[in-house]
Amino acid sequence: MMPQIPTWEQMQPVMPEVWLVLGMCAVILVPFINRGSHVLPLFTALAGIVLALVATISVIGEPGQSVFHGMLAIDPFSQFFKVLLLLFTLFIVVLWLMTTRDETHVYDVPDYYCLLLGAVFGMALMASANNLLMIFIATETASLPSFALAGFRKRHQVATEGSLKYVVFGAASSAIMLYGMSLVYGMTGTLGLSGVAAAASQDFSPLLAIGLLAMFAGIAFKLSAVPLHFWCPDVFQGAPFEVTTFLSVASKGAAVALLLRILHNFGVQSGEAFVGMAVGVAILGGITATWGNLVAYHQTNIKRLLAYSSIAHAGYMIMAASLMVLVRTDSDPGLAASVAGAILFYLLVYLFMNLGAFTVAAVLARQTGNEDIRHYGGLINRSPMLTVLMSIFLLSLFGMPGLGGFMGKIYLMKAMAEVGGGAGMVLIALLLINTLISLYYYLRPVYFMVMVPDTESRPSVSTPGVGMAILTVCVIGVLWTGVLPGGPSNLSATYSDMTVAVPSTAQQGVSEAEVVAPVDAIDARSAQVVGDFP
Repeated sequence: MMPQIPTWEQMQPVMPEVWLVLGMCAVILVPFINRGSHVLPLFTALAGIVLALVATISVIGEPGQSVFHGMLAIDPFSQFFKVLLLLFTLFIVVLWLMTTRDETHVYDVPDYYCLLLGAVFGMALMASANNLLMIFIATETASLPSFALAGFRKRHQVATEGSLKYVVFGAASSAIMLYGMSLVYGMTGTLGLSGVAAAASQDFSPLLAIGLLAMFAGIAFKLSAVPLHFWCPDVFQGAPFEVTTFLSVASKGAAVALLLRILHNFGVQSGEAFVGMAVGVAILGGITATWGNLVAYHQTNIKRLLAYSSIAHAGYMIMAASLMVLVRTDSDPGLAASVAGAILFYLLVYLFMNLGAFTVAAVLARQTGNEDIRHYGGLINRSPMLTVLMSIFLLSLFGMPGLGGFMGKIYLMKAMAEVGGGAGMVLIALLLINTLISLYYYLRPVYFMVMVPDTESRPSVSTPGVGMAILTVCVIGVLWTGVLPGGPSNLSATYSDMTVAVPSTAQQGVSEAEVVAPVDAIDARSAQVVGDFP
């Protein structure tokens, strides 16, 4: 196949990723203009994010299409996720201004923003990856900058330790995932997800099952699913607040989007043939949610508590994602949209409540120098506003009626009931039990803030203007999605379509003579090699 220069029509669907790459290059180059300024890298990074956001919104309503020979799927689902990702990254930049800007050396600011944009670029690719090779490239592109961001405070021992654990676990999971992909390719003769699913529906051999299991291990690492979750609490505790917040939402959201796309491809082929896969993913989600909630009971550090909370919420979304395997889009395409729309709505709500909780924790840690919830005693007297806001965000994470977290779980349960039938009822019961279990540790910080008196006469806590702006947006988002969920729910459902039109070989610029069945090509090459020997 001769290499070709992409046309504008081929490049337009991936312009958000192009702008992110250009932003990375520009951020690295701006020190040549003014090396001692942190403002120039800041505005350069913001410009890259905003341009990528505008490019995403401009194509969000277009029908799904497959680009670059099926490597990427550009559909409403992936574009809507990218909008959430880019908006969330803007909040992360603002949070950095409030928390870590003064601690970051001016010469390190361009590196920081280059790593942040690189991680966002990888996560955007994860949402569109439709090929085994692209899945591996996307996950590595998202992971490698995240390793460096987690340990960006080079002289902070806890951050360095957490980053090292992140690297070790990430390297091991990547190796396992790549080995699994090699087995999958060897058994199916194709790298495309639809081709893998079609081949598996015809002959689901034990070796193919092992390959898929190893491949899912890499995605489980990004989701911090049990038993590949051990890195998460240590990384969250050691990383700066804005990095912890970024990983808790963006990284898990990208992994959930990737998991949905993989399972959707298997469901399109023959949902009945992959019931075992659906059961396995559902069990993984249930164990992850239960383990995260139970271990959170013993946490006193607010970062570690929210880390285990994020593990539990990832479990909820994994349980719902397992239903995609059972959906036959040719018989009832609305069921697939129901599951994808429910998860998109949940990600939207999770963005608001997690960002809000971490922002309050960052304000308190910045002014008190402590992240232990036992030092929140008497906060109701020192800062009533922060106490109320933190209580709202924690209760929303629990699922209190009237708040966004409650409606997020309602929509997940609705999708489980519509698609799963009896199995869906089991998932609903597991979700409700875990929700009740989580109430205790979500109320612990509230208990210390309201019920425990301040015995050390700590000073009052003031909220900077930047932090107040973030908290205002977050509390409005939590109340909006809780009291008036119809608008955001309809929006999520509108852009939940994952149907991708595969272009013909002529549209892809490939001649019919160049199209060879992968398995036949492998056999032909093998025969040629054998024939070369005397």
